[in-house]
Amino acid sequence: MSTTQKPYHFLIRRVHSLLGLIPIGLFLTFHMILNLTARGGAEKYDRVINTMRNFPGIFIVELLIIFIPISIHAIYGTWVVYTGQSNVLRYKYARNWFYIIQRISGLYTVVFIIIHVYLLRFGEANFAALQHFVSHPLGLIFYALGILFAIFHFVNGLWAFAITWGITVGPHSQKMWLYSLAAVFMLLSAIGLADISAFLK
Repeated sequence: MSTTQKPYHFLIRRVHSLLGLIPIGLFLTFHMILNLTARGGAEKYDRVINTMRNFPGIFIVELLIIFIPISIHAIYGTWVVYTGQSNVLRYKYARNWFYIIQRISGLYTVVFIIIHVYLLRFGEANFAALQHFVSHPLGLIFYALGILFAIFHFVNGLWAFAITWGITVGPHSQKMWLYSLAAVFMLLSAIGLADISAFLK
């Protein structure tokens, strides 16, 4: 990489990191909490979804806050995976494993989002459709892994975000941040799996 390219590469990495938190991470959290309405039954869930879909200007909001940021994050993230080099077999440290799982979870999440959006946008976006999909063992596994990988990718990304932006600069702050992120992962995972379980009734 030439000297003139380095500032642009630095900026792209910062944008990629920031998009992972705002708006993608915030949307992920909001989306899972919203889906808890499924635990109130099909009628309540469908009513909430229809309200969201009929919200004035929802397509513009989704395009600017969801689709474009996710596309940018996914395209650059895929390039990072393609050009990155893992040394997990040489140095079997925990962070090396997190490095490779972060890449795997990112790729899986991209596929998961594409299929999830396709089902909702070009299929029946209602309780019955999702219930039918997860009623099959492979569909259930696909969704469960998609949710857990998406949460892991977000939470592990927060670890890198805090270091990249100079928020956690010492061993103590990094340790406390790690404990906090573990709690966030468990909480979001519980919410995400609770969402799926609502469709299994």
